[in-house]
Amino acid sequence: MNRRFNVKSIIAIAAIGLAAAGCQPQQPKFLHPRGEAQSQYVSEATRIEYPDASVPSLDDVTNALEPLTLDNPDPKEEWLLTLDEVRQMALENSKVLRQLSGVNFGANGVSGAPTLLLSSPNAAMTVWDPAIIESNPTAGVQAALSAFDAVWSSTVSWQQQDLPRNYNDIYQQSVGTHTDGGTFQSTLSKNVATGGNVYASAGFGYDWSDATNRLWTSDWTSYVEAGFTQPLFRGAGVEYNRIAGPNGTMGNSNGVVIARINTDMALVDFEMGVRKTLQDIEETYWNLYYAYRNLSAATAGYEAALQSWRTVDGQKETGRPQGSAQNIAQAAKNYHTFKVSAQEAQTNLYKNEQLLRYMIGVAPTDGRLIKPVDEPTIARVQYVWDEIVAEALARAPELRKQKWVVKKRELELIAQRNFLKPQVDLEGSYRFHGLGRDLIDSTNKKSNAFGSMTSGDYQNWGLGITSSITLGFRREMAAVRNAELALARERAILQEQELELVHNLSDLYREVDRNYRQIENHLALLRAARAQVQAVNASFMMNKTTLYEVLQAQQELADAETRYYRTVIDYNVAIVNLNFRKGSLLEYNGVTLAEGPWANKAYFDAWRRARERDAGRYVNYAFTSPQVVSRGPYPQIQGTDPTVTAPYPIANAAQTVYEDSANIPAAQPQYEVGTYQNNANQLPEIFQTN
Repeated sequence: MNRRFNVKSIIAIAAIGLAAAGCQPQQPKFLHPRGEAQSQYVSEATRIEYPDASVPSLDDVTNALEPLTLDNPDPKEEWLLTLDEVRQMALENSKVLRQLSGVNFGANGVSGAPTLLLSSPNAAMTVWDPAIIESNPTAGVQAALSAFDAVWSSTVSWQQQDLPRNYNDIYQQSVGTHTDGGTFQSTLSKNVATGGNVYASAGFGYDWSDATNRLWTSDWTSYVEAGFTQPLFRGAGVEYNRIAGPNGTMGNSNGVVIARINTDMALVDFEMGVRKTLQDIEETYWNLYYAYRNLSAATAGYEAALQSWRTVDGQKETGRPQGSAQNIAQAAKNYHTFKVSAQEAQTNLYKNEQLLRYMIGVAPTDGRLIKPVDEPTIARVQYVWDEIVAEALARAPELRKQKWVVKKRELELIAQRNFLKPQVDLEGSYRFHGLGRDLIDSTNKKSNAFGSMTSGDYQNWGLGITSSITLGFRREMAAVRNAELALARERAILQEQELELVHNLSDLYREVDRNYRQIENHLALLRAARAQVQAVNASFMMNKTTLYEVLQAQQELADAETRYYRTVIDYNVAIVNLNFRKGSLLEYNGVTLAEGPWANKAYFDAWRRARERDAGRYVNYAFTSPQVVSRGPYPQIQGTDPTVTAPYPIANAAQTVYEDSANIPAAQPQYEVGTYQNNANQLPEIFQTN
């Protein structure tokens, strides 16, 4: 009993131990553990390593100098640039299109920094993107055309067999059969645009055998065959095969037209990338101009505050009441306020200048300080509403891209409807056979395989129809319904895009008009502020007003000048944004897109193909005539190329520019303190210091 109890106890304990062990992962046991592998894994396999890739850095990266700051404010020289020069340099240096996403411009300065390439490099647009889409080996145009390339396939084989047979000779011994043989076959096949396949095949074979019932111990066979397969319903026709391709399936169309539309959409994406870059360039240029103006106003206010402080301090020395301790404290406070504003304006100028350098594609600091040469316009620009709406609906690249999507969905619907047809294929073949003791023998044409084949005595041909049909068409009907819903979605999106575009145009149209009106108002305010400073200074010197009013007038004058130039910049940026939204910014900046030069071999091949088409005869082999997909080349500059006809009505005169001499001076306001001057007529001197 005790033994029996002990055995059961041992079994129970062992079971519990096994169960406990099974709940935890166990390392395997080895006979000769050394430990090197696990130590190498822990110390090296989990270590962060550096990739073995070497790309030379740009000179503007390695040769960048210390940034300009308040402690390092003196550049070696000024770099005077016009807006056209900035555009040209930026586009020449923009293999990767730079954009200022994350940067905000405002009256209080610029904030943020461009980080798109660091945070989302896959979202960056480059000059290679359209070509990458075009040359995609699975979805590009050439990939779609490759489905129609001729395929040449060949096989060569040799085999030997030595098989036992259930035969007995006169000596009651088993006998076998020994054979040697070889085959060669070569086939040329090609998919055609109508959906069918044609092929031509030729081959020969050799056979040697020790069988006793053969005419020749060895013989040669040869054949030549041609055949075709042509769908009559499903998969038939040029239209379907241009859309879906010969290998298209339900829900997957990869024909040459779809591939070409993908390329056209990539071109639109590239155009939008260039357009966004140009918008950022011009906005940065004008904001740098404003930064100079803002610094000029802050510097002038700083100098006026310093002069006021000195004047009040001088009045103290002579014992005049204007030199009271309160006035001196107020003057000192006003001076330091302007000093802070001037330093902030100078730092903001350096930041704006660096952003413009980023858009140009040069080093952030190279010893030069960029200064804008062009002046922003203050002439009134009036747009004709109906014309800019018509122009935007025809030229906006967002709408053009969506129209390509709609066209793509329309073509895919046509392809999906084709699958509702039954599969009926017409097949045919014709073959010449030959047999002979030799493969080729010129002395006896009938005893060799090729002679027997070319004699035409042995011919085979076949013609037939194979068909299959799915009862119910559930999957086919679902594919058609899915394509119809996708098309309805894209059409609705296009309509809503047009509505959103018109709303954006309305806001920008109003913004242009508002900023022009504000230019008039702020210019009048600026002139009044200048007159106020002169009058208050004179009253203060005659002890008819307080120092507070003098300092307040100086502050208001600086603010008035800053707001005036901010409004001028906002007006010019609003004009840029309106052209951006209505799709004419590239033409507004004199930029057109064109394909880069190809290799000389490409031009040679293109000329050869052109000569072939010119010497050939046109044959319409289509079962159904393909629909029109494109309306022709897009006119990038409206009304200037007589060889390109716009496929839609375009307004030729969308804006009118004139100068209102009664309200706005013909001369542009020039740089004030600390900036260069030009020879144009200037506004009257703003700041008066005594």
